[in-house]
Amino acid sequence: MTESEYLCTMLHWTRSIIRLFGLLGLVVASDTQGQSPISCDVLRFPGTGTAFLEVQVDFDSRLFAASKEEDGWSTHVQLEAVVESAQGIVNYGKTNITGPLAADSTQAVNGRQLHLERISVPGGTYNVQITLRDVSGNSTFSESTSIPVQFFDTESPSFSDPFVVEAFAPSIEGQPSMLSRSGYEMLPLVPAELSTEASKLQFYTELYRVNEVVDSLFLLQCWLEDESGLVIPSTRRFFRKNAAPTLPVFTSLPLENVRETQRASLVIQALTRENELIAENRLPLQFVEPNSALALADFGSQLPAYLAAFTDSLTLFQHIRDHHPKADASQRKTIDGFLETATVAQMQAFLAYFWEEQAPNDPEAGWRTYTTAIAYADSAYGACRQGHGAETDMGYIYLRYGPPNTIVKRHNETDYYPYEIWHYHRAGPFTNKRFLFFSPHMVAECFTLLHSDMLGEVSNTDWLQILRSRENPLRVTSSQLNRLNPRRDTFSGEEPEDLFFNPR
Repeated sequence: MTESEYLCTMLHWTRSIIRLFGLLGLVVASDTQGQSPISCDVLRFPGTGTAFLEVQVDFDSRLFAASKEEDGWSTHVQLEAVVESAQGIVNYGKTNITGPLAADSTQAVNGRQLHLERISVPGGTYNVQITLRDVSGNSTFSESTSIPVQFFDTESPSFSDPFVVEAFAPSIEGQPSMLSRSGYEMLPLVPAELSTEASKLQFYTELYRVNEVVDSLFLLQCWLEDESGLVIPSTRRFFRKNAAPTLPVFTSLPLENVRETQRASLVIQALTRENELIAENRLPLQFVEPNSALALADFGSQLPAYLAAFTDSLTLFQHIRDHHPKADASQRKTIDGFLETATVAQMQAFLAYFWEEQAPNDPEAGWRTYTTAIAYADSAYGACRQGHGAETDMGYIYLRYGPPNTIVKRHNETDYYPYEIWHYHRAGPFTNKRFLFFSPHMVAECFTLLHSDMLGEVSNTDWLQILRSRENPLRVTSSQLNRLNPRRDTFSGEEPEDLFFNPR
């Protein structure tokens, strides 16, 4: 296979949360709590040039052993994706996946990892053989599965396979990644299973070559159908679009009327002005009840000794609320919605379950480490919240991602509100992330998170303008000169912006 015949790009992403959205589709292993340790999907992207398959693999880090590195502990997994036709191997991708570094072996296997592999293919019918194997040297775990794919080689308009978007944030200009699509970083949900309590369905797809059929406006419509093929009320949406060789489609549908629906299909169509069908694609969906940790059996006599001292309901309730930054989406829902009416036994069971999930090798050590972090957050950031550091923006970020690698403090500027910039070499599964906090009222208050480039956190494109609104109107500042004499680039050269993008 020559270099020109081979195209394989990849992305490795680690999820630190267990989603409210579960996993659906091909399952190569299953656990007792309903979430598959490994789940795979293969999406077709016909494109207007080189067509490719996108292999999405989501797996539990605990399937693999952690090994000691120079700077910490991490997992080492090899993923192999082989595309085969009746005539033999068409293309393949083989990638060694190194998990994020952690302070100990317990943290290294905590959470889930997502990997995307893109493999170019011509039209045809294939089997995609996907293999995950532990290459840490400490385990012999290996798992394989085969997914059939029919990829039509056509020059007519067509949609790529849509996927559910679990989370998104604006892309950073000039720093695209393989999560970047249509100006956003999009985290796919692998595959498409949603909570019955979800309020909307976000999805992404691409439409190709529609400009070869229509020369201007055309109609794009999408809706959900139930198992009988009937349109679910209020889910139909219409859009007028301009024809283009490649048209990205990123939108959402409300889910108010799908509470009782267990299975459904997302339908996407492109039509001419005369209502003639141009292209169509579908995505099967399933809706499931979200898991609640309070539904677990009481730990009773098996309650861990380190939690037995927590018997006061108010102290226990606040302690659990301080776990909010560390919790995943489902656990945060439990903390926010159910604990107010929970008994002491239920709250103790929740904590026990929480740390069995967070630190399965040593729950007590995980709990004690986090309790120490809570105490620090209370001391450093909690003065403005009666000692509850977890309820401040700074305390929340500290507890969620740990201490930052660098902190820039500017509390006495004349042109800007007081601010701090925290920079992380690694924040959870992500690298090189920044958080900017400011104090808009400047009277012994908590600093508020104004902007971050972290997926899922506050993203404010006007953060610099907001930060500089303290400017003295009696003199011309450098930022005012920049506005009066705009340059072709978007970088203003102001100190906060320089410090944000070039932390030191």
